[in-house]
Amino acid sequence: MNTLELDIVSPSIYANPALLHERYERYRTDAPVAWINQEPYRPFWALTRHADIVEIEKQNTLFINEPRQNLVPREVEDRTLAALGKRTAAVRTMIDMDEPDHRKYRNVAQSWFLGSGVTRFHGKVEEICAAWIEKMKDCGPECDFASDIANYVPLAVIMCILGLPEKDMPFVLKSTQQLFGASDSDMKDENDDYGVTVFHNLMDYLGQLVAQRRQNPTDDLASVIANGMVDGAPMAMLETLSYLLITATAGHETTSSALAGGMLAFMQNPEQMKKIVAQPDLWDKGADEIVRWVTPLRHMMRTATQDYVLQSQTIRAGDSIGLMYLSANRDPAVFTNPYEFNVERPASRHLAFGIGAHFCLGRLLALTEIRTFFKKLLPQLALIELAGEPQFAQSNFIGTLKKLPIRYRFR
Repeated sequence: MNTLELDIVSPSIYANPALLHERYERYRTDAPVAWINQEPYRPFWALTRHADIVEIEKQNTLFINEPRQNLVPREVEDRTLAALGKRTAAVRTMIDMDEPDHRKYRNVAQSWFLGSGVTRFHGKVEEICAAWIEKMKDCGPECDFASDIANYVPLAVIMCILGLPEKDMPFVLKSTQQLFGASDSDMKDENDDYGVTVFHNLMDYLGQLVAQRRQNPTDDLASVIANGMVDGAPMAMLETLSYLLITATAGHETTSSALAGGMLAFMQNPEQMKKIVAQPDLWDKGADEIVRWVTPLRHMMRTATQDYVLQSQTIRAGDSIGLMYLSANRDPAVFTNPYEFNVERPASRHLAFGIGAHFCLGRLLALTEIRTFFKKLLPQLALIELAGEPQFAQSNFIGTLKKLPIRYRFR
């Protein structure tokens, strides 16, 4: 088996982007399909090249989501297996599902995310972005952009879309950070149980929401999901709660990461910020480049249903495969000067939204939020610079900036 003695899975490595990218480059060159056997995780194949990930992703019946969606410590998987009879948490979101269920449940809200819903809420997105820019002015001349602004803009949008009260924002934010940052000592919950308690509290909260929307439907997305139909029958409670869970959490955490990472990229590349302010028609490309550059979702896992040969390596039926999206989005075989942040990058083929059947349902909404926020903010800034060291979360799943201290002045 092809192996390299370089750690690309420990959460601590992901808090050091320069070191991580150096190691990814070695893997792409020397071991693009590499067997990783490193505690505390069960062994898996790591794919670091763009083409190999695309090859696997486009065969979604051969390489399935069940039973392993992301890297979770073996001990946590074993506890879950003992309690539930399976290694994954007690949810059934779309990222847990395979065909034909995946397509059926995706269809419940797909039309909302791919057109009418996003268009209908565009004015509200603009209003929310403008309000948080005003809050940024009030915080000046310094703030922590990650924790004070970027965390809240997408959260405010998803709360509005779901019809959740603004007073619940702190609860939803804290729950999301503790779920996705369970490997970071600063973000995990006080029970130190890898998010189990947080998960149950959040599911109880969403259960109350479902009961309300089924009794009194409104015109929000929560009502669409709570009253969703599959195969001519109402969705079961497990699937309904899981649908809301992934919408309410992943729906803002990844976009928050993109906003914070995008701001850092602009400060590190001021010529790109000047260019896009002078040419606002670049924003369609620019928003996509921010997502490629940040790649908020660092990896996903698939499981082979039969033997398969990839780059001369034999992947056996039952083997796990790690799709290392962050590495793929720096692959020089696909991206010219991949380590350059370039708002004019043409026709990006990045994998930050995935590819194939599991292509991110929230792509249009995320790009709308990123484009709208920066398009409003950047022309108003006379000065913006770092006021301290950025700090990335120790997480190999979501690329979160925990701290981004900035100094700024509005015109």
